[in-house]
Amino acid sequence: MVGSLWGETVRKSFVSGAVILMIAGLVARIFGFVYRIFLSNLVGAEGMGLYELVVPVYTAVVLTITSGITIAVSKMTAQQNARLDTVNPRRITLCALALTAAAGMLVSLFIAMNSEFLSVRMLGDVRTHAALLALVPCLPAVVAAAALKGYFYGMQKVIPTAFSQAAEQTVKIVILFIASARILERGPEYACTIAVFSAAAGEIVNMLILILVFALRKKERERAGRRPRMMGRIFIVKELLKAAVPVSANRLVMSALAAAEFILIPVMLAAGGLDEKTSMETFGRLTGMALPLIMFPSIITNSIATTLVPAISESVALKRHKALNYQISRSIQITFIIGVIFTSIFLCFSNEIGALLYRREKIGDLLFLLSFGCIFIYLQQTLTGVLNGLGKQGILLRNTIIGSTLRIAVVCVLIPISGIRVYILGLSASLILTECLNLAAINKATGLVPDLKGWILKPGLAGILTILSARYVYHFFDIFRLGTVVTTLLALGANVLISASLMVITGVIGLDDIKNLAGTKN
Repeated sequence: MVGSLWGETVRKSFVSGAVILMIAGLVARIFGFVYRIFLSNLVGAEGMGLYELVVPVYTAVVLTITSGITIAVSKMTAQQNARLDTVNPRRITLCALALTAAAGMLVSLFIAMNSEFLSVRMLGDVRTHAALLALVPCLPAVVAAAALKGYFYGMQKVIPTAFSQAAEQTVKIVILFIASARILERGPEYACTIAVFSAAAGEIVNMLILILVFALRKKERERAGRRPRMMGRIFIVKELLKAAVPVSANRLVMSALAAAEFILIPVMLAAGGLDEKTSMETFGRLTGMALPLIMFPSIITNSIATTLVPAISESVALKRHKALNYQISRSIQITFIIGVIFTSIFLCFSNEIGALLYRREKIGDLLFLLSFGCIFIYLQQTLTGVLNGLGKQGILLRNTIIGSTLRIAVVCVLIPISGIRVYILGLSASLILTECLNLAAINKATGLVPDLKGWILKPGLAGILTILSARYVYHFFDIFRLGTVVTTLLALGANVLISASLMVITGVIGLDDIKNLAGTKN
């Protein structure tokens, strides 16, 4: 009876945490899309290409420092919380804050001393120099937020991080709006600098909100009156580094490979015969416009991956193998469902979506090709969360390097011959390879047996039926002559509902699942 109640609690906690993060991520991602669309309309494809040269460096620096700490704090606080410890989670977080702030200062100093080399030699465009300098004063605060996020994820208190994400995106939009007139006057270089600065400023606001909530929770914990044995700071730092360094090392290698991949794309396009401006515009349309659209639904899978780490860590710590396999299998199934739904949408409405959001640029053909890789893009996030939760960072790193090496080979060998489209095919192929290796590692660690019927066949059937009906739905709304924008939005909404209904009819999603998500099941 106790085990059953515990399992139900785990499922509800896991699902509710993922749903809250998903909703918050949806709001934040919508704000992020408004920001990105506004920016792209200000500076065009060339400006977006320039911005996307700096983004890999920014993410490489930030994620290398933060990803390991976030996961380490999340796992350690989840373990202490499972033991009803009310003191040590805070001590863990404070130690992590000190580590991340110190690391941020060191990286800021390095960028300040080498900004010219990084912009000219590494990124290959001197116009990125000012954007790199904009990062210098912001990085310590930006990376410090990672420790606080890990604390709230580990304590399964996701509402503070949800609110801070929305505030972060709001700040970015406000800064861009205020600077928009100057951007039009001064062009892509200034726009790139403002875009990078606004991203960093948003992260700082994110951190300030989390610090405020963290301080308020301290008073709640003190009123609780429970004083278990406190962990020593040196011990905490050692445990944090033990958990964080492998993840950060993974992230460093992954970010370096991703940065090399993105930096090489415009270079190889130019090697294939395109001039510098056209190469940057093509690069901007792919990485600054089409890929972010494809990645939009990943708010759901990213929420799943984020909540998986502490949930799996807790299940492993308490040796709840049945709950562990349930969490993994259900997460993979949900990922396939999301992938199928959005594959059908991007496949059938690629031109309409591209024209709706980016009127100055034609990205419909890129969206169409990318749509075939939706499932694999989203699944990679979920499997990464599973392997991090299982503590298999070394295996994750190995598999990721294999996939990234394949993509870089495609960039260097095939793009000069066949152009940008072959890169999209290489992206899907590399993700399939990586995910097969990741699934094999999960199977070996947990004994999880792939549920081909529940994961692939049933969602796939619903997806095929949705694709077959999609254009008919569009033409139905077109009869009313409501205009292209309204017709497209109605068709998209109708196809999501049709796809979701087909998921219920085919038995992929049950009524109990809907009640759980709505929070109405007792």
